[in-house]
Amino acid sequence: MDHRVWSVREEPGGGRAFLARQEACETARTVERAFHRCGFSDEEWEVLRDAPLRAFAWVATADGPVGPGQLAACRRVLEAGLGSRSPLVGRICGESLRQLGAWGPEWLWEAPDLEPLRPLVARVAERLGLGEAARFHACLLAVGTRVARASNGLAGRVWGRLRGEERLALEALVETLGPLGM
Repeated sequence: MDHRVWSVREEPGGGRAFLARQEACETARTVERAFHRCGFSDEEWEVLRDAPLRAFAWVATADGPVGPGQLAACRRVLEAGLGSRSPLVGRICGESLRQLGAWGPEWLWEAPDLEPLRPLVARVAERLGLGEAARFHACLLAVGTRVARASNGLAGRVWGRLRGEERLALEALVETLGPLGM
């Protein structure tokens, strides 16, 4: 007699796979309701959702058009963010990955406005706590840093060297996000 227990997630085409999809939808709706209860307006949520891509585009366009290495570096950071302990960071990285796939070449030529990011970390800290704000802050800086290193090729990826344009773009990003200690 076989008494093995099969996980619903292990049977993607099985008869119970709908339970895993239903669980994922319920989790997404719960997270969405939790964020709206914390007082984020639709405009604030849009800025939160776009924040990693703003950081990416700001640093990536500092020295000209965006290259495939910079896109790959951004994608790696966002994919790593999907597994974050922070539900906010995980959700935002998922949204950003979907948007990154839809971006066309016209988006990748000009630097975005960083001004909407200025009060963002402070708002996250006051509404969701300092831990969530720290993870969100770290995610945005990781995007900027990895993209800056990728734009410098092998010297950036291996030795962490940055050119002047990327260094200035990172400094502007750090200044815009503000200190974490609020």
